[in-house]
Amino acid sequence: MACLQHPERDHPVYLMAHHTVGRRQGAVDTRIPSAEISGIHAAIQWTGTHWNIRDLSRNGTWLNGQQLVPARNYELQQGDKISFGRASNPAWSVINLDEPENLLIDLATGDAVTLEQYHLLPDEREPLASLHFNPVNGHWLYELTGNSNAGDGAAVVSHGERIDCGLHSWQLFLPDNQGATKELSLQQMTICEFTLRFSVSHHEEHVQLQLCRADLQVALPARIHHYLLLYLARARMVDIERGIDPDAQGWVSIQVATRELGITVNHLNTQIFRARKQIAESLPDAIDTSGLVERRSWEIRLGCRNFEIFKGSRRESRTGNIAETV
Repeated sequence: MACLQHPERDHPVYLMAHHTVGRRQGAVDTRIPSAEISGIHAAIQWTGTHWNIRDLSRNGTWLNGQQLVPARNYELQQGDKISFGRASNPAWSVINLDEPENLLIDLATGDAVTLEQYHLLPDEREPLASLHFNPVNGHWLYELTGNSNAGDGAAVVSHGERIDCGLHSWQLFLPDNQGATKELSLQQMTICEFTLRFSVSHHEEHVQLQLCRADLQVALPARIHHYLLLYLARARMVDIERGIDPDAQGWVSIQVATRELGITVNHLNTQIFRARKQIAESLPDAIDTSGLVERRSWEIRLGCRNFEIFKGSRRESRTGNIAETV
């Protein structure tokens, strides 16, 4: 959370990967509205290993009381003092020089938390919404947990936008807009390209999940949300065996699902979020997990058509369009 602190302000200024300071409204990341400050006065930049500062002004920039040579890079150190325009102007303190991070900045306190690829808001105990990154299109999506999946009930959000959830408000801080481009350069996958292999104990106390695709197999540590996915897989299998059209297969009323699983709607939504998050963090490349569980009006279903279920050593069921992988 690289940031500067102005002595006359309460909240720190978090740094973009390429952060500009100056007077020109809309052209700089941090604006100082003073006549002695140039339109674009100075730039602070992350090099990949450290932060540099460069003076671009007419009236000068001072680092620890020494005027910088214009257009020359100077490496910053924690605790450095920076003055813009005049050496006697209030100095900005360098209080953190970590590498740039995606953040949620609390608008009330100025405190920042690192933004995970999947993030529940306002917290994981009582989630009302999720904020998550879609690596296929490079967008951050804000989605109410009771709504449908990305692309249907999710809104695209960008750097600097205000996000309101419950009684809380944050600013979305994305310091390196090239981050999405880097993700997009990876081999793209969606969860629907994988076969989900469920292994269930005889008394169904434990459910393990393995993801299989071509020569890639990833065994996930057992989690409680695997049982929700198993429940939805079984519902889809019933419809497959009945010959139901694929578009209509597997839909389960949320009211029925929560009653049969003995959980609340919030708990169900939290489990869906955690399942997406676990899968995204377990695979080697960026992956779109938004289709893992699909939604429509108060119904859900497993979005993956390829799966098999083993109970003990016996295969309980499998879809007919997957190849043998064991």
